[in-house]
Amino acid sequence: MTVGCSTVPSERVKAELLNDWNAVRYFVIVVRRGGFTMAARSLGMKHEALRKKIRLLERRLDMQLFRSTGGRTNLTDDGNQLYQFSEQHLAGVSAADIYGEHSDLVLSLPKLVLESFLYREVISVLRENSGLKITLVDDTPELQKNADLVVWMQEPRRYSELSSQLVQPRCLSTQSFSLYATERLIRGRMVPESLDDLDHYMAAQYQGYEHFANFAQWNDFIAQRRHGSVHVNSPDVQWQMVRWANCVGLLPDNAVYLDKGVRRLPEVLGSALELDIWVGLNEQAANTQAANMIAERITRAFSRR
Repeated sequence: MTVGCSTVPSERVKAELLNDWNAVRYFVIVVRRGGFTMAARSLGMKHEALRKKIRLLERRLDMQLFRSTGGRTNLTDDGNQLYQFSEQHLAGVSAADIYGEHSDLVLSLPKLVLESFLYREVISVLRENSGLKITLVDDTPELQKNADLVVWMQEPRRYSELSSQLVQPRCLSTQSFSLYATERLIRGRMVPESLDDLDHYMAAQYQGYEHFANFAQWNDFIAQRRHGSVHVNSPDVQWQMVRWANCVGLLPDNAVYLDKGVRRLPEVLGSALELDIWVGLNEQAANTQAANMIAERITRAFSRR
């Protein structure tokens, strides 16, 4: 959006602006952000709601401030005059006062959940609400204690203290896990049907699985192997080892990265391994719109799977 030199607006226009602080900041943010889409994200409001506020301002001032040319939003001459005056009026005003205060939100997300299911949703939330300030932390007890929103995993039908410590706890999904290998790896070979059939396969193990008692069959198998295993502390690294290093690995059945190049090996473990995924808010965050919005977005992301 191009801004040029301009003359001073009339005294009537000045008076209208000086009497309406929100009108000034909405108008300036649209110009600074280069259009309504990014401005609405910065303000944490809907695109059409912001357009409506600017249209009301234009009617009050009896002038057109923006015009659309070639899909881009540009200032009119009157809009340019208004912007120059508004910037002078806002000199020395902090960015927080202009864009509005946004609570800092700390989200505790297990690596397995973030990397397998929620990366895209978190990115989408940030793109649509660029005024938010979010810190992502791991799921250690110390970090969970101070987080505004907590996502955690637990064995099905097991009690977790988090469900009593947090507000609005809800189970998002019961997630099953299976062994996977690439089609390339098992092409021309007998498809493994038991753990004994994995003797000649390299196995990739995500260390986070070792905390869950119901994964004991697989964890014990890995621990007893004298060769042919690699231990990693990132689910994404485990996936890369399966995808590119000809490893077999235990993966979530609905992970976003699974594609036609890998095959599920359901017979190897006999019964499905499962974990429940939960979300909850701390008491203070439960009263904030942003935290509730993110909790709802996470809930919808799992309901679509």
